[in-house]
Amino acid sequence: MKISKVKVCLDGAEVTDFSKFKENEREFRQVVDTMDGDDVVEIPEKHGFSLTFLPNSGADIDWDARKKETNITAIVSYVGGRKVTFTGCSILKVSPSELDGKTAKEYVVEFHAKGRK
Repeated sequence: MKISKVKVCLDGAEVTDFSKFKENEREFRQVVDTMDGDDVVEIPEKHGFSLTFLPNSGADIDWDARKKETNITAIVSYVGGRKVTFTGCSILKVSPSELDGKTAKEYVVEFHAKGRK
C-alpha cells in the first residue's frame, strides 16, 4: 500500500517534510507459561511509528525543544483515501543522519502514540 502524505501537527502547524514512514509492529496477544503448559492472553496495544524528516532549506525543526510535547497528532494518508490517525503522540528518540557534505541532512524521529484509529 502506498502512502500519499504524512503530516504531523506540532502546535497547530503541519509538518509534511518526511521521506519515509514506518509503523511499529502491533502485538495483540502473548503466550504465557502456566502450570498446565501455556496459554494465550490479550495485552494492551502499543502504538508507535518512526518518520524520516527531510527538512527543506531553512525549515529545520528543533526536535529537542519538542521533546516534552505529549499531544502531537500524526495523520498518514494512503493512496485511495484510507487514513490512519495517531493521537497523543510523544517523541521517544531523534537519530540524526551521518553528514558527509553530499547527502541531505535528515533525522529519524521515533514516536509513541496513545491512540490509533
